[in-house]
Amino acid sequence: MRTKEYGKLTHDQFDRIVRELPEIRGQMKELPELVRSNRERLAEILGPDDHSWGEIYGSPFLEQLAALCVILGLHKPILEVAKTDDPQEEVLNWLMKDGVLDQWYDANQKIIDKKHLVWLLVVLQRNILSIMLYHKSMGALVEEVRKGDEESFFKAIRIDKTVLLCQTFADRLSRAELSGDKDFFIRLRSAIKGPTKKHMAAIQDLRYSIAILRGMGFEDFSDNQLERLFIHTRLYPNSASALKNLRKHIQDSRKISTI
Repeated sequence: MRTKEYGKLTHDQFDRIVRELPEIRGQMKELPELVRSNRERLAEILGPDDHSWGEIYGSPFLEQLAALCVILGLHKPILEVAKTDDPQEEVLNWLMKDGVLDQWYDANQKIIDKKHLVWLLVVLQRNILSIMLYHKSMGALVEEVRKGDEESFFKAIRIDKTVLLCQTFADRLSRAELSGDKDFFIRLRSAIKGPTKKHMAAIQDLRYSIAILRGMGFEDFSDNQLERLFIHTRLYPNSASALKNLRKHIQDSRKISTI
């Protein structure tokens, strides 16, 4: 087993993950455009019923992904990956063209329910967008709403309006309806429009990259390691105060849940 410079990741592995971020952002735009251009095919994939994923946001992010992987049968190859000497490398290899993921799809495309692939893609993309915008996954935002945080309610709706189907959000919506809360519905109308240009301009790959490193001991990295990770990969602009500011970003991130 090879030694890794950054907990569970080598620098090369971290760099490869970072290089995927522009493609992930591009896919967030491509999916709605693809749907609009082929509505008949989408209706065929989704079928007549059970085509909403909204309730799944009531669970933590990792549980959301785990549930969808089990539904698709992806948990079996994932368990095999977990047994290897370097699971992180194996997962990265999945993403390569003609890699394990493509092979799995080719072997199973006749038996899997393709609407569940749509669910997995949407849930993954929306959680990543939420982490980039708010440094919190959709599951973390829902948990904050359960604890009475009103701001998180509207943040989550900007990311994905189907979160209203989650019981926590349905309860809050019903309470506002019963009380005739006009201010609530004014804010809801704004949130339903989705992220503003100001929101999208604030997207930070740095936030998502820090989230990737959570639990890997990144808060103990040396200045040289931080410089190599974030500045050399151009996730953070190089300046005289860069390392000091990076430390602050990392310290702040420790207070925020991305589960």
